[in-house]
Amino acid sequence: MEPVATPQRPRPVGRSTPAGRAFHHGHLHQALIDAALAAPDIEGLSLRQLAAGLGVTAAAAYRHFGSREDLLLEVARVGFDRLLARFADAFDLARPPADAADAQARMQRLAQAYLQFADDEPALWRLMFGAQGAGYRAGARMPGRRSSYDHLPAALLGLHRAGVIARLPDERDALFAWSAIHGAAALRIGRVPAALVPLPELAREVASRVVDALRTPRAAT
Repeated sequence: MEPVATPQRPRPVGRSTPAGRAFHHGHLHQALIDAALAAPDIEGLSLRQLAAGLGVTAAAAYRHFGSREDLLLEVARVGFDRLLARFADAFDLARPPADAADAQARMQRLAQAYLQFADDEPALWRLMFGAQGAGYRAGARMPGRRSSYDHLPAALLGLHRAGVIARLPDERDALFAWSAIHGAAALRIGRVPAALVPLPELAREVASRVVDALRTPRAAT
């Protein structure tokens, strides 16, 4: 007599990924972050959407992140860490520029690092610096830790100490320089033709114009 095969129970939906890989405790937390980082529109994501893409229930995702905003804040922190790493490659905060040429080269490398980040990770850049980014920027800054915001003032101070610009740069100078570099990044992402030149050329042009502007005495207010 043929043995009767025991029918297999259907696999519950949401217990594992489509490939059948179960998430152990803690792995889903990172998987949700990684999935968000890989999305073309991070700002528009929902936890339910990410959970479905990973083959888990929304309830499982909410055990790791209490809300969509909690997840996006964590993603923004990753973004600022990545940006900081690029800036650290541009120049060492602990080392002053050797001379005027080095001070200007540092400014150009900083501009290029920022533009390259926006080119490489536009969705993450929009999350960090878009219309809803203020809260993520505030939450991503960790007291006592280096920040990507430290590099631009350091680059400007280096220009002054190397004798490239006469006056000590202040917050308005930093805002001007930031606006120029950030604006160039936004124009590239928006596919504005004038900004779609080779990236090193654009970085050199923006940095050079910033330095030239800071050399000019500011009008009295």
